[in-house]
Amino acid sequence: MTYSCDEVLKAFRNETETVIPISFWRHFAESEFIDGLQHPEVIQLNLAGHKKFIDETQPDFVKTMSDGYFAYPFLNVTDRTSLSDWRSLETLPEGHPWLSGQYDLAVAQNKLAGKRPTFYTIFSPMILFKWALINHETEPLTLSDHRFADFYEENPVIVKQVLFKIAQDLKKLIRIVLKSGIEGIYYSTQSIQDYRVDNKEFFEDIMEAVDLEVQEEIKRCFDLNILHICGFAGATNHLEWFTNYPLQVINWATDVDGYSLAQGKKLFGDRPVLGGFGNDSKSILYSGTKSEIQAEAKRIVAEAGRRGVIIGADCTIPRDTPIEHLQWAIEAVHQL
Repeated sequence: MTYSCDEVLKAFRNETETVIPISFWRHFAESEFIDGLQHPEVIQLNLAGHKKFIDETQPDFVKTMSDGYFAYPFLNVTDRTSLSDWRSLETLPEGHPWLSGQYDLAVAQNKLAGKRPTFYTIFSPMILFKWALINHETEPLTLSDHRFADFYEENPVIVKQVLFKIAQDLKKLIRIVLKSGIEGIYYSTQSIQDYRVDNKEFFEDIMEAVDLEVQEEIKRCFDLNILHICGFAGATNHLEWFTNYPLQVINWATDVDGYSLAQGKKLFGDRPVLGGFGNDSKSILYSGTKSEIQAEAKRIVAEAGRRGVIIGADCTIPRDTPIEHLQWAIEAVHQL
């Protein structure tokens, strides 16, 4: 069943819905951290994966994956283990392929989505910075948080400078993908998972400041956008700290951060909300029967309501989630 773009976007505008939009998303490359500038075949895997996934699930909107561009270039930083070397970080020139390549990717993904609204994924400066601090082939992702906290303890001034330089390049990227035909941006941010920076002072002075720098540009360029407060792999966030963030639609880990869709909608001043399903291998979406998955879909809608409510998952679903599970969830929501 295909709905018009205007019918789907009623939920994003916080209007009473004639259609309850639903969509899911996943990675398609073997690893999302493979550098697409060095391995352009990853970009082709990205596009082929999106086409197959859209054809099979028929979502109401498309939240695309930027696999191949997780590796921000960090110009002029030769030793990423030395914080002093980060002082030399240079912003990207306007024509850098990390920027222009994402325009090409967004154009191609938007074409694959057809008439569906498309939201392109951009990660926060802090996420891009911490990801650069580990070897993704040999070290666990959580180690990146601890190394970021080490750097911050060593010299918070350098860390802040790095984050705002990355923010300037993300603002360039936003202005570039504005011309691709997409509906808006899906902006992913996440607190550092280390007790040394898990406090309100760090959040307000560093994280919120740099996130707002990027989000104000997103809001200036696009009318409808999604704020993703990432709870992937059990990461936790103080959801109540994010209420000053200005993006229009809010997506978070309902299973982890302690707020249902209805509770989160109230917390964020009645803004539209997205999510409801868990996104790990223990979730109903991953392991449930058809009746269990469809009952859960109906429960989420009954609890959250039919104004400004968009159904999806807490975050990216596992690669091996059975397609029919997604089809069952979509079918159940469409029946409502």
